[in-house]
Amino acid sequence: MTLKNTLNEAIKLLELNKEIILINIIKSSGSSPRTSDAMMIAYFDENNNKKTLSTIGGGILEFKVLNDAFTLLEKKSNDKKNYSLTNEESGGVGMLCGGNVEIDFKYINKNNKEIIEKLIEEENKKNSNVYIFGAGHVSLDLVDILNKLSFNCIVIDDREEFANKERFYNAYKIIVDDYENVFNKINITKKDYIIIVTRGHSYDYIVEKNALKTNAYYIGMIGSSKKIATLHNRLKEEEKYTDEMIKKVHAPIGMQIGAESTEEIAVSIAAELILKRAIFENRRKIKK
Repeated sequence: MTLKNTLNEAIKLLELNKEIILINIIKSSGSSPRTSDAMMIAYFDENNNKKTLSTIGGGILEFKVLNDAFTLLEKKSNDKKNYSLTNEESGGVGMLCGGNVEIDFKYINKNNKEIIEKLIEEENKKNSNVYIFGAGHVSLDLVDILNKLSFNCIVIDDREEFANKERFYNAYKIIVDDYENVFNKINITKKDYIIIVTRGHSYDYIVEKNALKTNAYYIGMIGSSKKIATLHNRLKEEEKYTDEMIKKVHAPIGMQIGAESTEEIAVSIAAELILKRAIFENRRKIKK
């Protein structure tokens, strides 16, 4: 579960009048890839059973942390604690090979849920925007996946019957506008992504032409090799774009996993965005 989704689940619990302990890694030493982005929640259900959401990596560390978390929950208290692990004690998913971890425990109830709301607001600002041009079936499946991965999905289409909150209930934003004019109304930054999955070649051309004028970190377009070649030749002839400029577009979009259904295509696109984001964030596990 991503940090943003963990925080959203925390809000739901607070609205149900549950009390929670928010558990966050403040600092760690060792070789753990999970640092300050690792957060989880401890709470009691209606039968007073111990429950958790998300993980800080599992293993002995999480076991020790949760014991302390539920004690603090009963006391309605905050705390900060340091934990030291030997190599033999590590063992969890993403755990460090020995070292120290500092954990923050924060008691929260419905009267101070603004703490969580503020964290969600900060997460939304931090997360990359994915501008999805086209509101068809692939987009529906893609938004569902990317939302769980903490990408802010902005769906753009010129048809309100397709681009609406009823269909894309988990989209960050929906824009109904002409594909040409909409670029004057959005601010695509160097950490944002553009996905081109419109309903036809002519619309793909309009979006790709304008997308290449932005500072987008990533541009991807769906389509066959023949269609892509046709559009790129047109860009060179009509817009005087060079091969160097056009190669910024990842086409056909997605990881090559033999995807056929819209669900599989959405998975392949999401996988490529995960990889590109990991490179952008300079994660230690990625070999460029």
